Amino acid sequence: MARLIRPVSLRLPDEKKERHTTWLEIFFDLIFAVIVVQISDRLANNFTLTGLFQCAALLITSLWTWVSYTVFAARFDNNDGIHWLMTFITMFAGAVMAVHIPTALEDGGKGFSIGFIISQVSLLFLYLRPHHYKTISKEITHFYLIAFGVALSCWIVSLFFDPPNKFILWALGMSIYLTMPWIGRKKVLSKAPLDTVYIPERFGSFTVIILGQIITSVVFGLKSGSWHPSSVVTSIMAFALAILIWGQYYLFTQIADYKCTLGSGQPYIYGHIPLIISLMILGVCAQDFISNTQIHPNVKNTFFFSIILYLSSFCLLQFIAIRKFKIRGVVYLGGVSAVLVLFYLSPLSPMIIMTGIVLIFMALFSMQYWLGFIHGSLSKKR
Repeated sequence: MARLIRPVSLRLPDEKKERHTTWLEIFFDLIFAVIVVQISDRLANNFTLTGLFQCAALLITSLWTWVSYTVFAARFDNNDGIHWLMTFITMFAGAVMAVHIPTALEDGGKGFSIGFIISQVSLLFLYLRPHHYKTISKEITHFYLIAFGVALSCWIVSLFFDPPNKFILWALGMSIYLTMPWIGRKKVLSKAPLDTVYIPERFGSFTVIILGQIITSVVFGLKSGSWHPSSVVTSIMAFALAILIWGQYYLFTQIADYKCTLGSGQPYIYGHIPLIISLMILGVCAQDFISNTQIHPNVKNTFFFSIILYLSSFCLLQFIAIRKFKIRGVVYLGGVSAVLVLFYLSPLSPMIIMTGIVLIFMALFSMQYWLGFIHGSLSKKR
């Protein structure tokens, strides 16, 4: 049971005492599963380039709420009552955001921004606590308080404006949120490196939440597809694709040495953003594939875009995290080429497209697994 109040101390990576995900953080992740579902539903109703861009923007904003809390917890979580209270407030803020996502870029923009503001005010309060302790590096907390305070002010000011000025202020605020940690990563944030066990574990759990969207697509796709034979086969292939992606990501976390340290963590954290976006889009497209025996051009284009984005971002993530990058980029270049060939072989049914993608991923997974053994990365882990 958490104590009501206890001093906040800086948590640095400790080989003797590994930092792992807590039950509170697992509970915290649930609200973001709801947010992903809401954004996915919005995309499913607007398969256009504009709709894709809008949903990506909403996901990045929502993801930042999760990331900013997780990075704080990696460095300063002391598991006391005040931290628990701020966690629940952030969860409530996430619920407010989730409610307004269907109309966040229309008449629900104010409600969505209020939810985001609540989450970031809670975060600033969390950073304000260790700032008053002499044992804490004030340089780090001071950096976050100023940078995030300026970014938050853009969102607060946006409450008094209508679109498009509201969205311009949102974009400005998010730009500050994303760029300031990158700017300060070497001189300030690297003094308190992130835990190489905890951060990959947290991002791995969030990635699994996104993968759950593909599993959800199998359930709802079959329900609306009336168990047509092609829908059944497509659903099996979608389920197999989710397993392959999970296995590939799990394998990656096993062989990655995170170049000895994650440092400030920005390359690793930001490398996950396009990967998470691609998985969300993939899940929405999979549901449409299962529901319909004929494929809509917009859905087809969006699906192949998500596959190429996933392969590219996953390859980049491996390059960032693995000290000796033995899994050659040419392997993924071959995978992208195979996907493009499949894309131009039209017209193809959803069943054939999904089957082709599964075969491509099986080949990539096998090559990745083989290269891991050839270069000793996997055998040393066993």
